Amino acid sequence: MKKQVLFGIALLCSAFLSSAWAATPLQDTTYNAMGPNGEYTLTNKWLYSVTLGNYVAAADKIGTSGFVRGMAVKDGKMLFIDREKKQITVVNGETGLTEAPIVLASNIFTYMGRNKADTADSIWVAGFLPFNDIKSDNAGNVLLGNCIISSAGRFQVWKVNLTDGTGTLVIDQANLKDLFPDATIRFDAFGVYGDVNNDAIIMAQNASAMETYKWTITDGVVAGDPEVIYIDNVTAGTYLTGKGNPGTAPQVFPVDENYYYLDGNETYPTLIDMDGNVIDGFYNNPDALKDSTTMQDKIFTMNKGHNGLAEFQVGEEYFVVMAATNTVGTPPSSFRLFKFADANKAFTGLDCLWTFPMKGMGGSSNAYRTAMPAVEVNGNTAKIYVYTGENGYGMYEFKVTRSGKPEISLQPVTVSVKGNTLKLSETVANLNIYNVTGQLIGKFANVSSVEAPGKGVFVVKATTLHGETAVQKVIVK
Repeated sequence: MKKQVLFGIALLCSAFLSSAWAATPLQDTTYNAMGPNGEYTLTNKWLYSVTLGNYVAAADKIGTSGFVRGMAVKDGKMLFIDREKKQITVVNGETGLTEAPIVLASNIFTYMGRNKADTADSIWVAGFLPFNDIKSDNAGNVLLGNCIISSAGRFQVWKVNLTDGTGTLVIDQANLKDLFPDATIRFDAFGVYGDVNNDAIIMAQNASAMETYKWTITDGVVAGDPEVIYIDNVTAGTYLTGKGNPGTAPQVFPVDENYYYLDGNETYPTLIDMDGNVIDGFYNNPDALKDSTTMQDKIFTMNKGHNGLAEFQVGEEYFVVMAATNTVGTPPSSFRLFKFADANKAFTGLDCLWTFPMKGMGGSSNAYRTAMPAVEVNGNTAKIYVYTGENGYGMYEFKVTRSGKPEISLQPVTVSVKGNTLKLSETVANLNIYNVTGQLIGKFANVSSVEAPGKGVFVVKATTLHGETAVQKVIVK
């Protein structure tokens, strides 16, 4: 009887300790409203971090150290790819609580090949590190990528069915060594733009050279072998000048068919076109690397080391959030939210709003450099989800208001630049395009978009169907 009572007490204590062991999400500090009238606000909804002390024990972590290197977001759920458990770990974006994982099919990141004795077919694992990255495309398809460490590696990207964990092979590139015999190749991550079920591009940055590899998808089918984009590291005056490679575990973020961001361990985020020309970056505005707004008595300076970036739009305003500091920066493992001056999204017009978390997420070693933001926008609110490898994850709510009312455009119609196309926020009766000297170079009627007359600075004058007039300067890069 005595042994049974003691055993029962032990079980009860064990159950209590295991339920109490895992930490609960906490909240970061309060952030001052920004903007001339306090129209921009940032609120932390919940946070796990080394700094807060609730991302320290093994039970607190999203996975075993080193095995969870990617995060994406879909429909308010944070999706973490776990290489050890071969699953997608799901976190409720509103609460920070973990939900049931998505167990992945056993054939994902495998292929059929001959055994070493060449006597029979065998199943092989594709790549050096399978289940290494996760991204979602513009249509909400969730994709997984592996890591290869040489041109002999087999690079794969899979599309995942989140209902049952099955996968569809999108890219299966096994002949990189034959295509590029002189190349030294390592892919840690990938980026995607478009809809892989229709038209899209998938890109992977070579960690060993200033080369970006691009696959084009048309009508849901990959159009042959990848194209290599050789990045200009020769032209003087950019932060890529003279660099032989972008550093450890670089990330690539295509923003449309014409441009993409590169962010590596040895680079700041840099905008590049599909010909490899460096278009924009902090080299055009080095003062933007310093933040004197988050804390009135302290300046936070961005450094290199962590890789991650996401552009987004709220109303007619444009923003970008990116990894700001690495584990030895101040604060350690932080992000920074910037506002662009206008739809041209030039770095010269960057305005720093906040560095967050204000005390950083932590200084635990993050050798794979993941510091991934992802954003979902609804009305005047953007939910910003962040994950820094080995240091934590959380969700912030960013709101844009004017005197307590949703942000609205002061112009009756606005113009945005998408590649070589000028897109209007509505159909207009008349549209005139002028060069910087005031010469009329384009005239249109009843249009909602037109092709730009070329690259450069233009003044667009639009007359709405109601007779209102708007004038806007645009830059076509």
